[in-house]
Amino acid sequence: MREQPASWQSTLARAEEIAAAGFMPALRSDRHWDWVGVRGVLAVVLQALAEQTGRTPEEVPLAELLEHCEQGAGHIRDLAAVLVGEQLAHSLDADPTAQTPAAGAPLTATWLWLTRLWPPAVPDAPGGLPPMGHRQYGGMTRGIGRGHPGAAVDVLPDWVAHAVATAMSERQDGA
Repeated sequence: MREQPASWQSTLARAEEIAAAGFMPALRSDRHWDWVGVRGVLAVVLQALAEQTGRTPEEVPLAELLEHCEQGAGHIRDLAAVLVGEQLAHSLDADPTAQTPAAGAPLTATWLWLTRLWPPAVPDAPGGLPPMGHRQYGGMTRGIGRGHPGAAVDVLPDWVAHAVATAMSERQDGA
């Protein structure tokens, strides 16, 4: 695994800006699994494309970003290998206790969370609520693939592509 890229913080900022196009303001929170996952996947893809092409993350065109995001989880993992190494890029649950990466989290912490598996949903108690004290998804709310135990990088590629397409549309409309 390599050292963290110097441009990682600016990559995260651009990823957050792009991801915002796909989420209502109330869902743009580090307490929301979908938001953290989409932002993280975008950041990894942006950073990998920047490094592969010798550009800054800000210079990666949205159309190119969309093209890569639409190719799915396997392609995103291949891109991540440039950043975290082949073995970690294609692993699952390398750190089952990976904490939720904050907006400025290091690249490796972000990737470990993106590849973390999630326990299956606990059946609701008879009253329709989760059992007392149960904290699914590390205490985060989740809408996309709720109950799916898969890693965010494998569950979210379509949603990541949707956020990029929405950002492109907003730019074309002058928003």
